[in-house]
Amino acid sequence: MSTTELPADILALSIPDRIELAIKIWDSVGDEAATDLSNEHRRILDERLEQHQSNPGEGESWASVKAELWKNR
Repeated sequence: MSTTELPADILALSIPDRIELAIKIWDSVGDEAATDLSNEHRRILDERLEQHQSNPGEGESWASVKAELWKNR
């Protein structure tokens, strides 16, 4: 979606207000999406969170992973 597809009243908002609106929309989607997780997916996420909390130094940072993903683009 381009900015020309957004309603004029949204585009009229200040940048900080648009950012705040975007965050509120994202949070509302996150709340709904979290309820759509299957028990199996929830179990996997719980296991991974437990592994991270037990060994926080393992793995790579998001910045490192993102850099690797974008390296060959």
